[in-house]
Amino acid sequence: MYDVIIIGAGPAGLTAGLYCARYGLKTIILEKGIIGGTATLASTIQNWPGIKNISGFELMNNFKEQVISLGVEIKQEQVLEIKEKKVITQDREIESKAIIIAVGSKSKWLKVKGEKEFLNKGVHFCATCDGAMYQEKEIVVIGHNNRAVEEANYLKKMAKKVYLISSKNELTAEKAKQDSLKGVEIMLNTNVIRFEGTKFLEKIVIKNNFGKESEIRANAAFVYIGTEPNSDFVKVKKDKLGRIIVDEKMQTNKKGIFAIGDCIKKDLMQIITASAEGAIAAHSVANYLK
Repeated sequence: MYDVIIIGAGPAGLTAGLYCARYGLKTIILEKGIIGGTATLASTIQNWPGIKNISGFELMNNFKEQVISLGVEIKQEQVLEIKEKKVITQDREIESKAIIIAVGSKSKWLKVKGEKEFLNKGVHFCATCDGAMYQEKEIVVIGHNNRAVEEANYLKKMAKKVYLISSKNELTAEKAKQDSLKGVEIMLNTNVIRFEGTKFLEKIVIKNNFGKESEIRANAAFVYIGTEPNSDFVKVKKDKLGRIIVDEKMQTNKKGIFAIGDCIKKDLMQIITASAEGAIAAHSVANYLK
């Protein structure tokens, strides 16, 4: 029996674990993938207060080490279901008095022809993971947000040519990030129609707002058009996009079940907001258990 089970070990879940430990709560964090979540994939983070520049891996490793030093258990297990205050994984059932859901989100697919056929054969969702395979190659980044711009800037250091393609009429990334896009060819109001090649990706067919199709030679495409929450197994109130609805205390509509991070309905998805939500949820759990 634990006081609290935290599902997910990204910035939100790790911060919640840190604060739960400081409240004296017996805590376990369950994570099916990478400890630190998708934040570990960021090549550089320049908006974490007090640190001018740090890699996502290093920052999340600092989070993890601090949490472990406080006696919090972190186990790599996939959660299949939540029944009342019982969490069912692929290996066992774990009981607790409260649950914090911090499962984050995953990248959206473009849902165009050839995307799944060329997955890991030219189509990717993580430049930090797979970009090194394309030294001196032609690369397309698809998206308009901070992640797309960050990855385009990362890839331009190694690629022969980088295109940044967006269906929007302007980029939504922070101005500071956009200002560093020198050397990247930006194509706005442009839709990707399909991916083509033989065994591996060779070209991308695009269409502009006037309906004219054209081709871009590309050895790789990195897709960053947004995310969707990993909340399918969670039976609480959600919005139409599947994001969990919480109140100011991070409480869901089910008593004793809280949610934080990129799986909840909110406007700003950043490491700092996820961490803040983790602290709030831990405080709310401590009061709930009293």
